[in-house]
Amino acid sequence: MLNQRQIEILLEFCNHSEEYLTASYFAEKLDVSLRTVQGDMKTIRKELEDETCASLVSKASKGSSIQVDDYEEFSAFVNSLYQQYTTVSLNYPTSRISKILLLLLSRHRAVSMSEMEEKFFISKSTLLNDLKKVEEILEKYHLELMRGSNKIMIDGFEINQRRCLSEQDLYLAHIKNEQGVTYIDERQIAKIKNVLTEVFVEQKYHIMDSDFNNAILFLNIMICRMGDGFYIQPNELDIVEAIEHEYEISKALFEKIGRRFFIKVTEEEVKYFALYLSGQGNNRTSDTITPEMNQFIIDSLTKVKEHFGMDLTDNVNLRITLALHCMALQIRIKYDMQMKNEMLEYIRESFPMGYDMASYFSYILQKKYNKKVMDDEIALLAVHFYSSLLELKSRRDKVRVLIITSLKNSMTLLLKQTLLKWFSDDVTEIAFVNVVDVTDEMLDEYDVYLTTEKGEFFEKGLAMYVDPFPNQHDYMNIKLNIDGFQSIESVTNIFSPELFCTTAKIVKGDALKLICENAEKDYDIEGLHQQVKAREEIGSTFFSKQIAVPHPMYAVSSDTFVSVLVSKEPIMWDEEGNEVNLVMLLHIGKNNMKAFPMWEYFAKIFANKTLIDRLMKNPVYDNFIELIKEALEAGINDNNG
Repeated sequence: MLNQRQIEILLEFCNHSEEYLTASYFAEKLDVSLRTVQGDMKTIRKELEDETCASLVSKASKGSSIQVDDYEEFSAFVNSLYQQYTTVSLNYPTSRISKILLLLLSRHRAVSMSEMEEKFFISKSTLLNDLKKVEEILEKYHLELMRGSNKIMIDGFEINQRRCLSEQDLYLAHIKNEQGVTYIDERQIAKIKNVLTEVFVEQKYHIMDSDFNNAILFLNIMICRMGDGFYIQPNELDIVEAIEHEYEISKALFEKIGRRFFIKVTEEEVKYFALYLSGQGNNRTSDTITPEMNQFIIDSLTKVKEHFGMDLTDNVNLRITLALHCMALQIRIKYDMQMKNEMLEYIRESFPMGYDMASYFSYILQKKYNKKVMDDEIALLAVHFYSSLLELKSRRDKVRVLIITSLKNSMTLLLKQTLLKWFSDDVTEIAFVNVVDVTDEMLDEYDVYLTTEKGEFFEKGLAMYVDPFPNQHDYMNIKLNIDGFQSIESVTNIFSPELFCTTAKIVKGDALKLICENAEKDYDIEGLHQQVKAREEIGSTFFSKQIAVPHPMYAVSSDTFVSVLVSKEPIMWDEEGNEVNLVMLLHIGKNNMKAFPMWEYFAKIFANKTLIDRLMKNPVYDNFIELIKEALEAGINDNNG
């Protein structure tokens, strides 16, 4: 099995398909030696020997490139790579806030303020400030910090207290509890692993390595909490799903654990772990997709089509993969058992379009279950969307253009002459049809659809709007719709000095308002700020170190552009504490599928880790564009020499 770094290398090849990457490229990107990369490459080649869908080919002085022989099978293979890697890294929190949280979560009774002041060697005022931060954290888990008579305690369901321990990484802290026992005890971990292996083998339960490791850590918390006398109460669980198979496994497991660790195990604890197993989606007795889930996936992909202009509804593999994934995910969402994904940063940075499609899909899930889907889970969904995008390889041929309009013939002649003047080398036909005469057959005969009216065909996502008297903005939009991005120059053309501004210091809300107003004024459009704020509500648009890419929930015009803000002082961008200096508002023109690959060019921009530092030294438009071109050059042509 490939390790984390080797998976990242192979995914990088996937992200740069048909390009050659050298060992030195990976050595610099991953901050390892050439010898290490060469060893990794050997392992990857060996792994691919067993695959028929793709192989690595090498050329002297150029490097290596991935050659895909079967895109459908390769899509599934890429999916499996992500699924292999959801392991939890051991981050050891040692901050005072972590220690205070752990202390309070480890006590059955209230703790006096004076004891905490002595324990952490702090003044009362410092402790009070710390407790405000503790309250903010607890609020996320529906827990309350109770105060009275100079004493403090945490109140709330045990399930939520365990969530707090898990998601705040407190269970990994090398901090002793009252009995002098740490939550991470290597000998205990080894015992749990042995018992779990024993039971899974007996029960013939198949599980991936990463899920197995997570199950060990999940059990570790359960055992530590029960050992300290903290139990899930009957009123905390209301399970309606069928988990009989997982229940039998959990029951057999805890019979051994109770004896091995000398703890009493209640029925609720057995059910809780059974629920956890059910949410992992492993070893289903039946992989039959329910009619309800099938319909939900179809409806969701229809909404994705309306939102992104990409029709994935006929991709049977995607539908099946999403349905199976969501059958487990719905349990994790419903019962607050969402998984961590250490590849979040890599996926968001390397495959931003797949991630954004997954964010929108998660927004639909969020409305269904009335619970927020974590970024880590969104990254797992992004895998499936990215894999499906690999299959949408488009070819550039001369195109046929249909313009839906109610204009008089004299005006259509002027419009046709203008378009022919601009695009005679790209189109074989420009035809006009009245709005009332459009037939279903026409919707399959042409390659590009334009309309002079913002009516039904514009709103439903069929045709891109063009002004009857097209200007430079229209030219750029139509050219992009016909050609897509053919060069670095065509990518940088969507930036402009009019939509570039700098500031010494600004807060996020004002930054969004400023770049939206700049674009609304330059393109004479309305509602952009409102749509951008709506998108921010469903999840962070932080994509890479020091870079945010806000974008509208729904496009407000056919214009494709980027409105840029550079801030000397970093802007606090989201609840996770991510800070940015560069804000690039990306607006993909409504009904312009050829504009969506801009997300992939943003991934190449994200990959340049020196861009922000160099931009901050000279934050002017000309330098910005040169740095963008340089980043794109490196991403597109890197390793050709």
